[in-house]
Amino acid sequence: MRFALAVGLLLSATVSWASPWDIPAPPRGQWVLDRTSKLSGSTVSEVNRLAAALDSAGAGQLGVLVTDSTQGVNPRDFATGVFNNWGVGHAGANDGVLLFIAVNDRKAEIVLGDGSRVQRSQTDAVMRDAVVSNMKRSDLDGAVRSAAHALDGVMRSAAGRAAAPSSQDNTGLGPDAYVTPSRGTTQVDAALSPYGDGSKSFPERSPRSWVVDLSDALNASQRAQLDVAASDLYSGDQGRIFFLVMNSNALYPSLPELTARLVRQVRTLSKLPMAVIALDLNGPVAKIHLPEAVVTNEWERQQVALAEQELASTASVDRVSAMLAAQRFVQRSILTGIPPRPASAVLEEGFQRNKGRFQLGGGGFLVAGLFLARRWNRKRTRHCEDCKHPRQLLGDAAEDQHLDSSQLKEESIGSVDYDVWWCGRCEDALVLRYGAIFTSYSKCPQCSAKTKSSSTTTLSYATEYSGGSQRIDERCANCSFTNSFVRATARLSKSSSSSSSSSSRSSSSSSFGGGSSSGRGSSGSW
Repeated sequence: MRFALAVGLLLSATVSWASPWDIPAPPRGQWVLDRTSKLSGSTVSEVNRLAAALDSAGAGQLGVLVTDSTQGVNPRDFATGVFNNWGVGHAGANDGVLLFIAVNDRKAEIVLGDGSRVQRSQTDAVMRDAVVSNMKRSDLDGAVRSAAHALDGVMRSAAGRAAAPSSQDNTGLGPDAYVTPSRGTTQVDAALSPYGDGSKSFPERSPRSWVVDLSDALNASQRAQLDVAASDLYSGDQGRIFFLVMNSNALYPSLPELTARLVRQVRTLSKLPMAVIALDLNGPVAKIHLPEAVVTNEWERQQVALAEQELASTASVDRVSAMLAAQRFVQRSILTGIPPRPASAVLEEGFQRNKGRFQLGGGGFLVAGLFLARRWNRKRTRHCEDCKHPRQLLGDAAEDQHLDSSQLKEESIGSVDYDVWWCGRCEDALVLRYGAIFTSYSKCPQCSAKTKSSSTTTLSYATEYSGGSQRIDERCANCSFTNSFVRATARLSKSSSSSSSSSSRSSSSSSFGGGSSSGRGSSGSW
């Protein structure tokens, strides 16, 4: 009898104990895991609804774990390990928050993702007023409900997301809420027609949402991922990116027509550069609209067309990943421009057209020919467009008089070289720009000169239990622009294959997006 009792107690302890890496995340669609079975069903449902709405609004992800004990493991380390195992928050944004309560240990933790804008002073107040005060009265339900609502408020405030729709959110735009018909029916096409002919405004919810989903093709978590990605450019006051998603069965309205209509509707509402990434899942077919100032020549139009092809071809496999890849292309194009066509590509095309003349018997001749041709193309005589008289290539001292301060700075640091061709008859200067092939400088978002440099400082190193962090410091050599931000680094992979497979299963089958934390947050006890 004693032996059976001892075995039972041992098995009970074994079942209740688990390392952070062994605790699976709540299944997809749920955000709360109660390993004590002490939370009421109404509390779990209420917090699940709250967390789902928070995720849908793009304000971050909230996870809740209630357990009996950490079995002697430091509660902060345990909670951080669970946070990273679950991947609370959206990958890259790292905007997650985990509420952790160990009932028997009388300990609680609030862990913040490395990208969360929530301040520790705010979570200290939540821990004191919502968690500890209720747990002192042995009110677990009250502690979880109160803390979840309080965290919802501070997370929405930090992310700039209103807690409820406001009549002011859509000034000049369509209604905040709209009803979409079932997918795969003729009603879908009838519903899209008013958007195409302009009789109905798109239900755009900027700045709380950047996704216009006309056919209800994405779930709340997918829309939240796109919202978080698009908000990066907007939060820096550098531009706006909209996602237009549909699943049409008709030829009208076409995706380009709907894209053009959306552009006309929203581009007058802000002076910021605006782009649209549009995807019709029936095909799929893609359309990318970039500001006119970004796409100025045939080469850049070709690059946009290639990005559209890539989006369409990969959307059938993973529509969200495909749109996120397109978003990165669009954001880079707005900030630094579409990469110019390499001189080697131009010359290679010329060699292909005249390859009979250039087959000199070896690759060395080809390489030498490329450099010589590039040099010839730069130094060949230019003629004035007005008088047709040959221009004069100015020397360094003379050309400086025709360059502005930012161009002079680019030349001084070696990121760009300029040639100035002068026409004496018309007194006109032709300034030609040649970017350096190898340079650490990039385009400054403030002055647009290629004078921005960056340095990286490691703030915390990644471990098996938590990711690390780096501070990126950017400065411009030409203007007053400076910027610093913290970037999370992934935690070190655990050597145990079972642990890694468990983590993989956890993240792939849950609603969490792959965020990470180095352990910032608040602790409490009662």
